[in-house]
Amino acid sequence: MSDDDLETYPRPGVTVDLAILTLVGATTSDPQLCVLVQDRTDPDGQALPGAFLRERATVAASVADVFRRKVGVEPSRDVHPRLLRLFDDPDRDSRTWAISAAHAVSMREGDLESATGTLVPVDVDGRLADGGPLLFDHDAIVSAAVRNLRERYEFRHRYADTLPDPDGFLAEPFTLYQLRKVHEAVIGGALHKDNFNRRMKPFVEPVLRDGEPVFAEGVRGRPAGLYHRLSNVDRWE
Repeated sequence: MSDDDLETYPRPGVTVDLAILTLVGATTSDPQLCVLVQDRTDPDGQALPGAFLRERATVAASVADVFRRKVGVEPSRDVHPRLLRLFDDPDRDSRTWAISAAHAVSMREGDLESATGTLVPVDVDGRLADGGPLLFDHDAIVSAAVRNLRERYEFRHRYADTLPDPDGFLAEPFTLYQLRKVHEAVIGGALHKDNFNRRMKPFVEPVLRDGEPVFAEGVRGRPAGLYHRLSNVDRWE
């Protein structure tokens, strides 16, 4: 096949779209899973941050460009965008034939304070709490991102280890209560306290001061010990 033959094939536009997820109020008793959405024009509405790939740009470089130009934040090295899949319905964008390399990104609420956009709550199925809809097929991208996130937080069966807050929404140190509430916010359901603590304790260790446990301050009721993740546990596995 010659170069001239290749030029006869139609070429779609390729975009990167980011479903940036966070937990608002991660240290509280009622954290809420949210996604970052932005207002846009032409077409008018709300959408996920995204952009078309520029000529000869890689997908990874385009993700970084969206963060820099559209979101307005520089993610830390602990932030790892996850490629969900290609969204390739030919009719997904009325303006042109466009394929989206959609990514899910988990970030802490504090790292999004200066981000351009609005943090909108999502339910356990990935639907926007305000009903949406988002432009293009971005509602489907959000749903896929939430499903992908839940898979890492659910206890699927007894032989699969679920790591403590694997996407790192909760800053250290934390109490086991706070950790459980984070998992419950992601999966959308209550977890048995004792079973949860038993599953988590192999992957955390208590914070000590002079050999004695350190307890959280300002907590009502029984003092709650503080923990951090074991240093040899990779939360991104």
